[in-house]
Amino acid sequence: MTTLLNRHRVTRLTGFASGQVAVQVIGFASGMVLVRAMEPAQYGYYTLTVSMASIANILTDLGLASAVMAIGGRSTRNALGSLLDDANALHLRLGWLSLGLLAPCFAVLLLRQDAPPWQVAALTALAIASAALNVRAGLALSIGRLLGLVRLQLRLDLAVNVAKLGVLMLAVGVALDATMACAVNLFVAAATWAVWTRHLDRSLDRSSESKRLPRVGHGPALREQLWKQAPNSVYFVISSQLAVWLIGIFGNAERVAEVGALSRLGALFTVIGAVSATLVMPYFARHHGVPALASGFVAVNGFFAAMLMALVALSMAYPEAILWVLGGHYGALQSELVWMVVAATLSAWAGTVYSIGCARGWVIPVGLNMGTGLLATVLAILAVDVATVRGSFMINTATGMVGVLVTVGYFTWQLRRHATAKAVCP
Repeated sequence: MTTLLNRHRVTRLTGFASGQVAVQVIGFASGMVLVRAMEPAQYGYYTLTVSMASIANILTDLGLASAVMAIGGRSTRNALGSLLDDANALHLRLGWLSLGLLAPCFAVLLLRQDAPPWQVAALTALAIASAALNVRAGLALSIGRLLGLVRLQLRLDLAVNVAKLGVLMLAVGVALDATMACAVNLFVAAATWAVWTRHLDRSLDRSSESKRLPRVGHGPALREQLWKQAPNSVYFVISSQLAVWLIGIFGNAERVAEVGALSRLGALFTVIGAVSATLVMPYFARHHGVPALASGFVAVNGFFAAMLMALVALSMAYPEAILWVLGGHYGALQSELVWMVVAATLSAWAGTVYSIGCARGWVIPVGLNMGTGLLATVLAILAVDVATVRGSFMINTATGMVGVLVTVGYFTWQLRRHATAKAVCP
């Protein structure tokens, strides 16, 4: 029986996870340079801009990278090049529509925080450009993951993070502000996209001669998958960023900076997300046997449950030591730290289960997902002070908890349906 945790896969996962730990240690160091070197107001602007770039990422992707993974998992290697071309064409249309609507909203939110007009224009442009390149890189990365190009991803992650850390350390001695930091993020996105595009052109024989050969059109399948995922993608961007928006509207730049600084401690979840996307999602996309899917699903949920308990215990036992790394501006956020850990773990849990479901084409109905999530969010908003850091993470905790229950329940139901279908038509 093929399982998610067989010896070969565990060895591969351990090796990749170890590399990702190194990547995130470097990334964490970059984050600490930003937190410690920038004034709280500038770090608040930076946090809002990164949040806005994340929003633009999701709204110009709308699940397109997951659709590429799901369709590519059922396609031959020769069809992957045309699949990427069709995904890029669809992204171009999404980008023009979404980014044109988002740019004014980004500018207004930054102006409310009293950012200088020139900086508002610069940060808005950088957020939009970074989002566009990140999505293109993500589409190429989905193909790379299906091809098993784990080493290339790890080497590229290491290279761009080392370069980012070096540039930020040099900028500390010049003028490290939100604009400079976001410009560095744009450089990382551009470099990642360029490397993946060039490598896939060679790996998939995307020469001019090969492109003239008859090709399979994936546009209808991509649009069908996108149509199913888009409402959930919009909901996820609203639920994940709503707390930051609220504190950005009703609080001030310093409170936003505190949310951003605490979120920097969530580097562990970036490692988990990278491992999941690289090794776990392709597993669920390719395997169709019920025992393999069930054992992998149990392993994923057991891992997150154990991690939640361990991280909460650690944050309650040693809050001063954990907060020390953020510097003197953020040392008093002890109770907020615990809420951040709970919210981040639940969000990563729900997001991982949702992603592996999408990798199989099992997309949660938007009414179920959005209805339960919005109800939890509204009740949390009514119960907490939305202008505080603690209230921000409490809202995210409520949304994350409901997200875990809904995604795990839906995947379990789909797995049972799959088992029944296999029994009828083996």
